[in-house]
Amino acid sequence: MTSEITKDLIGKVYVVTGANSGIGFSAVSNFASRGAKVVMVCRNIDLGSEALDKIRSKTNNNGLELFIADFSALASVSRVAKEILEKYPRIDVLCNNAGGANGARRITAEGFETTFSVNHLAGFLLTQKLLPALERAGEIHSARVVFTSSYGHTNSPLDFDDLNLEHGYTTLKAYGRSKLMNLLTARELQLRYGDKNIVSSSFHPGAVRTPIWRKGGLVAVLLSFVLYPFMWNVEKGAETFIWLASSEDDTARNPNGDYYFDRKLGSAAPFATKEAAEQLWLISEELTHPFI
Repeated sequence: MTSEITKDLIGKVYVVTGANSGIGFSAVSNFASRGAKVVMVCRNIDLGSEALDKIRSKTNNNGLELFIADFSALASVSRVAKEILEKYPRIDVLCNNAGGANGARRITAEGFETTFSVNHLAGFLLTQKLLPALERAGEIHSARVVFTSSYGHTNSPLDFDDLNLEHGYTTLKAYGRSKLMNLLTARELQLRYGDKNIVSSSFHPGAVRTPIWRKGGLVAVLLSFVLYPFMWNVEKGAETFIWLASSEDDTARNPNGDYYFDRKLGSAAPFATKEAAEQLWLISEELTHPFI
């Protein structure tokens, strides 16, 4: 890694979702090794605690704290956001990394298709709830919000009349559309909060050897077997993540809401439009409002 990615982060507060495995674990390890205080948001307390202990032992950083939330339950996300705000009134960087793929269509107890809830609505709600802490950081320096998207966002445009995918559900369509939502949310967040000194970005980590492939049903498992020799390791997949969240170079400090791959500007789908971003934001506000 280059020098701008190894610079110390002492005094900064990072919130990372999906922090106990894959590129989330790798990114937290990097931030912690550079002295940041890191809030790890995980779904499973046992796996989260194991990850926290590993990173703490590896980095000798005691400024790590674990919070538990189920991203398929927006009430749980709202609760954890309140808990984080009570302890961390200023947040310098929010990394919306949690996500998954589902082999079959399932509906959450709150009535949302699970991929839609976990990969988009939960991160959208968490960001909304943590905005006051990000704005406080923005009074000092640029606060950052980074969304883990994917090249899979090119799979298909959004159907705003069927965000719950009641018709034509497939694992790849549900996942791809949720990753498109991440990209669009980063763009709209920059547009709405750039004047508060909050900058946002999204990125494609590459085809990475992570556990997500085991959770996406038969198609994803088969794809993982075929692609495994060509996949990046987790450390390589986390590089753009870490760069956007911590580098002091001009692009990472001013990402303009854009989508990146391999630390360069990526090619977003032609249907990732300004109009789609605005419409998604307004609908997401309406859907998450009961949990604010």
